[in-house]
Amino acid sequence: MFPQILALTVKAGGPDGANVDIGSWPFIIGSMPFIIVIVFIIALFWYFLNKKRLEHQQIMAAIEKGTPLSELKPFKKKESSWIKSLCTGITFLIMSLGFIAVAIYSTITEKPDKDVGFALFITSAVFFAIGAAGVVSGILKVKAEKKLSLEESTLNANQGH
Repeated sequence: MFPQILALTVKAGGPDGANVDIGSWPFIIGSMPFIIVIVFIIALFWYFLNKKRLEHQQIMAAIEKGTPLSELKPFKKKESSWIKSLCTGITFLIMSLGFIAVAIYSTITEKPDKDVGFALFITSAVFFAIGAAGVVSGILKVKAEKKLSLEESTLNANQGH
């Protein structure tokens, strides 16, 4: 409310004696969350990009000095991410059900606004699509992990005999 007060300019000479102009403050204040999110995403991207570069520089320096790579930092085996994908998918599916419930509740209790109903529908559809993709991704990762472990156990069994 305060930025809008600063943005109001009253000019004399309109049809009713005064003309009110709204400046650019409401737009600037309204766009601040988007600007903050974009800056945060760029900062995260920059951090992870530089982290990878630093690891690469350490490996290259060790190779130049003749230090074995095993002495640097032990490489971690990448953990399976199927649980994370499945949990994220289920969370988004539940959130889409929540948006659908809000849309139904608002249409029952009040006179529905077309814009709000459409926005809730689009939001629930997007959340449902993301959730379904997460669940499918989790299921596919579980199957791939089981197949890979079966192939590794078969390979180890064949080498042992």
